[in-house]
Amino acid sequence: MNTSSRRIAVSGMMVALGAAVMLLGGVIPIATFCCPAIAGLALIPLVFDCGRAYALSAYGAIALLSLMLCPDKEAALLFCFLGYYPVVKWILDARIKRKWPRRLAKLLLWNTAIGIMYALIFFVFRLDQIMADYMDMTLWMTALTLLIGNVTLALYDIVLLRFSMLYLARFRNKLFPGSREEAVGSRQ
Repeated sequence: MNTSSRRIAVSGMMVALGAAVMLLGGVIPIATFCCPAIAGLALIPLVFDCGRAYALSAYGAIALLSLMLCPDKEAALLFCFLGYYPVVKWILDARIKRKWPRRLAKLLLWNTAIGIMYALIFFVFRLDQIMADYMDMTLWMTALTLLIGNVTLALYDIVLLRFSMLYLARFRNKLFPGSREEAVGSRQ
C-alpha cells in the first residue's frame, strides 16, 4: 500500500476509534470528561506520521460525529473545544522553549476554550440539563472544579507525551512500516 493510501486509511481508522470512544460518554456517566481526552489520543499517530493537516481533519470529523451522534452533548462540546490539543501541544512545545511560559500558554489556551464553551452552553445554546448541574454549585465549588480541571489538563499533557513515546517505540512501525524517525510533529 502506498504512503498516501496508508495515511488516508489510518486517518479513517483513527476517526472511527475517536468517534466510538466519544459514544461511550453516553453510556458511562463519569465519561463526560474522560472520553474526550481518550478520543484525543487517536490523533497522536496522525500528528507524527501523517501531518498536522490530517490530524486536524480527523479532529474535525470526530467533533462533527460527536455532535451528531453522542448522547452526552457536554462531552461532545468538550471535544469540540479541546480535542485539537494533541495537535497544538507539539506546536507550543516547539515554539516556546522555556518551561513556565509554555505551561502558562497551555493553561491560558485551556481556560479560554473552557470559558467560551460554558459561556455558549449557558447563554447561547441554553442546554438545560447541563445548566441545572452547574447552577446547584456554590462559588467555592465552582472554583475547586476549575482548579481540579487545570490539574487534570496538566496531567493530560504528561499523558500525551508518554502515549506519544509509547506509540513511537511500539506501534509506529506496525502502522507505518519503515517509517523514518522525524522530529515530533514536523510534518505539515
